[in-house]
Amino acid sequence: MTLFQTLPDAAPAEMTKSAFAGHIGVSKGRISQMIRDGLPILDNGRVPVEAATAWYHANVRHSAQTAKKSADDLAQVKREREEAHRDLLRLQVEEKAGRLIDRRAAEAAIFERARAERDAHLAWCSRIAPLIATETGCNLATLFAALDREMRAHLEELASLSIEELPNA
Repeated sequence: MTLFQTLPDAAPAEMTKSAFAGHIGVSKGRISQMIRDGLPILDNGRVPVEAATAWYHANVRHSAQTAKKSADDLAQVKREREEAHRDLLRLQVEEKAGRLIDRRAAEAAIFERARAERDAHLAWCSRIAPLIATETGCNLATLFAALDREMRAHLEELASLSIEELPNA
């Protein structure tokens, strides 16, 4: 062994309650509580270090870790609740500022617009068929039937497409 090497710290086989409290980092009063809970103690009032340390790690440390995990879980739940509350407040602000619309109202408006466009397309056949028949001299009934059939097929084809499949979507 050289001059600057130190001997490893060896804990004594037994300690006073105060020394053991300092050894594990708790107060002397906490040692008294742990003795009531089952911390091993010798007849002379001293604490057997190895057995007491093992008891401490098995009982107190485990409880502290469980309590810390419960506290962490509770903190996570509180964080999530606060985030949801914040998001709700943001939505309320957006709504009051007029930047949000009611989904049901928007869907109803889109449905009514689509119905009006469908009806306008079907009415177009009735309006344009006489003009084309006059220009070309063909039979009005035959022309109207062909235009109406093709327009309905076209509208059914458009109705079957998803928004992403529509041209220019």
